[in-house]
Amino acid sequence: MKKHNISPIVRLLSERLQAIDYDLLPISDYNKRYIRNLKPAMLYYLKIYAACLSKGVNSIHTSLEKMTLIDYGGGSGFLSILAKTAGVGQVIYLDLNPKSAETIRILKEKTGTGPDIILQGNSDKLATWCKENQIRPDLLIATDLIEHIYDLEVFFKDLYGINEDMQMIFTTASTPYNPYIKRRLHKLMDNSEFGTAETPNYYTLRKAYIEKNYPDFSADEIKKWATYTRGLIYPDIDRAIKSGKQPVLTEKHNTCDPATGNWTERILPVKDYCSIISPYNYSVKVGKGFFNADRPSKISSMIAKCINFLIRYSGKAGLLLAPFIFLIYIKQPVKS
Repeated sequence: MKKHNISPIVRLLSERLQAIDYDLLPISDYNKRYIRNLKPAMLYYLKIYAACLSKGVNSIHTSLEKMTLIDYGGGSGFLSILAKTAGVGQVIYLDLNPKSAETIRILKEKTGTGPDIILQGNSDKLATWCKENQIRPDLLIATDLIEHIYDLEVFFKDLYGINEDMQMIFTTASTPYNPYIKRRLHKLMDNSEFGTAETPNYYTLRKAYIEKNYPDFSADEIKKWATYTRGLIYPDIDRAIKSGKQPVLTEKHNTCDPATGNWTERILPVKDYCSIISPYNYSVKVGKGFFNADRPSKISSMIAKCINFLIRYSGKAGLLLAPFIFLIYIKQPVKS
């Protein structure tokens, strides 16, 4: 199959998107802040999206024009805009945040391009919509999302039900390889659990929930179960307490909001990602991310280019330097 090179359109699209004054658009303050932070590195993020798109497109035996892509957790929708600019036939945008879904509608009007379908919800909403409309997407891309999903088994079950042969590509900065990033994220997780990164923090939320719902518990029992149930949502806290079994975290620093299940940049070993998807006959290939080399400072830019060179050409050792990783889910042929 012909290789698709999306790179030439990325810089032009970056210039177009950077020229927009997003503060003048009727979008939420949340999305204005998000885009304001992203805008100086717009070219970098578009290069990441382009890398995902190229990896996916080149692994699928269909033309770009006939492809259906899911932009999962699409945020402000820049991946969807890039995909349509590159010529992808159908793009389905999905995000749980209604403010983000409204933002991409407005950006589509502003730029003249964007996703064909805009959905607000999660994996079950996507599965239902695809079934009702008899759509079998070829490719799913999600950036900075997989580390936040509470139950990956339910997530992948929904995705498998959409199309059992769909290729999937994720990026995550919660890399289990880079020791510097791991230390930084461990501090962030512990601050969400016990500190002030979240107010109230997650331990305090679980403790208050247990105090309210288990009034016969002693102070020591409350503290014990508030500690044991780190990384669980409220219904699972109840199940753990009623079973009397202490849950086990794969990585002791991981923690999530007990109300929503949103993980704080959860770090998982790649073998866990592999085992979760293995029942569906997928394999997982890990790709190395790269640093932003398009910087105002020539010195900073040169340093980033040198590090990217090392990452790219140092084999598996490059994973120790990479700021993020690609998780490429490849459907394996069924053995006869």
